[in-house]
Amino acid sequence: MQNSHALTRFYLNVADSYYYLNDVDTAIKFYNKTIVYAQKYNETRLAGFAHLYLGYTESDLGKFPEASKSLKTAIDIFTEVKDNFNILSSKNALSVLYSKNAFFKEAEKERNEAIELAKQDDRNDHLISLYFNAATDYRKIADYKKQIAYLKKSIDCNAKSENEMYLKSTILAELVIAYAENNNLDLAETNFKELKKIYLNNKSSKNRESYIFALKSLEYQKGNYSNALAYGKEYLTLRKQKRGYEEIMLAEKFIAKVYQATDNPQKANQHLVNYYTLKDSITSVQNTKTLAYFQTLYETEKRDRKIEAQNTNIELLNVENKNKTQQLTFGIISMLVLFACILFYRSYANAKHREFVQQGFSQELIKAQEQERTRISKDLHDSVGQQLVLLKWKTQALDQPELSLLVQNTLEEVRHISRDLYPITLTKLGLTSSIQKLLFELDETTDLFVTLEIDDVNTRFDDVETLNFYRFIQESVSNVIKHANASTLFVNILKQKNGIKVLIRDNGNGFDIDDTITLNSLGLKTMTERINILKGQLSIKSKKNKGTAILVQIPT
Repeated sequence: MQNSHALTRFYLNVADSYYYLNDVDTAIKFYNKTIVYAQKYNETRLAGFAHLYLGYTESDLGKFPEASKSLKTAIDIFTEVKDNFNILSSKNALSVLYSKNAFFKEAEKERNEAIELAKQDDRNDHLISLYFNAATDYRKIADYKKQIAYLKKSIDCNAKSENEMYLKSTILAELVIAYAENNNLDLAETNFKELKKIYLNNKSSKNRESYIFALKSLEYQKGNYSNALAYGKEYLTLRKQKRGYEEIMLAEKFIAKVYQATDNPQKANQHLVNYYTLKDSITSVQNTKTLAYFQTLYETEKRDRKIEAQNTNIELLNVENKNKTQQLTFGIISMLVLFACILFYRSYANAKHREFVQQGFSQELIKAQEQERTRISKDLHDSVGQQLVLLKWKTQALDQPELSLLVQNTLEEVRHISRDLYPITLTKLGLTSSIQKLLFELDETTDLFVTLEIDDVNTRFDDVETLNFYRFIQESVSNVIKHANASTLFVNILKQKNGIKVLIRDNGNGFDIDDTITLNSLGLKTMTERINILKGQLSIKSKKNKGTAILVQIPT
């Protein structure tokens, strides 16, 4: 083919054909070929479509980091060519991707930008889905007031659509459930009558699904458990036919809830097992962490899109990185030796003074370690990480797959070290959300049944105190995993008038709290010093085979 546009469009159409034939692996290959030809022939808009559709496909396969990168590239391209319609499509897809991985703040940010753009361009059809997706996110974080508000916005926009009846039953079903589960049965019944009317006029499989979806919850809230169970099972069957894993998961949870209400714990447990099995399989923790990295990288790129080209040899970069790490390690060791010498010299003083100095040393040592970890983490991310990213792009552009793989592996190792040295989620999400994410990942990746109750404590501490509080929680739950052999973990963080109360309890092996060796091996001394830095008090209760409880009180 002589026409470059036609050739690029041909590869894009081939990729789409394989996608609709469910041959997604071949589809991805042709989407990537389309990108190569689009770049070669400067077909910018077709490159945007290829990245957008590639992002859709990668998301379907659960490749969330790759999908995130593809969708962000699509947004950049469509922004460059001022294609607002496809900017909206890309941002909507990216917000849904973030939502699937519980990055609700990032999802809200992308969605709000899309909503403003849709309003400016009078894109009513986009607003329908944007408002509906916003309502779904607010349901997931239990903000039911906003959930209902956005469902009403969605249905108002849908009323202006030429295809109003296509989505109306879906939105009404969600609205019925929202009202029913928030003890507003009158409004739930009113909206259900409208939904029922739509279903009776058109008994399509889609309308039947929405009808059953709403009716099962309405019957449950009215106490008609036998009807709720029957409709719940029918809805589960319908969802299994469509293989919507998240919907199947929620349907299993609903049936378990009905069985619990009818005092049938055996069947309730069967469906709860199905629910947790699906929940564990939906999102890979590794992909979620990588997605967080790509989000950080994206925000950096938005602030500075013009990256200066650098031709750096990968071996030289590795050597420089190794030397820098050795220098930093030597600096840390030197600092530790210096502090140890000071402690040894002052140990000749009287007992009370020695105790005071030892406590001060321990706290300063923790602070110094955290400061050094933070500095090293930022150096690795801002300097070495950026150079590796640039080098990766260079090797990809030069079609050098072996070097590209080596760079990628090095980049992953640098990122892993950086993440271990300093929890980047504290900066991105805040203390409260970071603790929630830590416990969420623990629940996902271990056999522990984790229960978390937490108030908003973001404004209670400065940066140093925030890091020490997070480390304390992190070290506490790490001890449970390593030593307790527990099956359940309860974490309670409450904001009170006179301060913050923390209770961490497990049902594990327990230990003798008078055993000094055990206390030191569990790192409880370091945990105690972290609480001392926060001017708090820590107490531990534990018995052999009776579990362990850690209680902390931190004054304001």
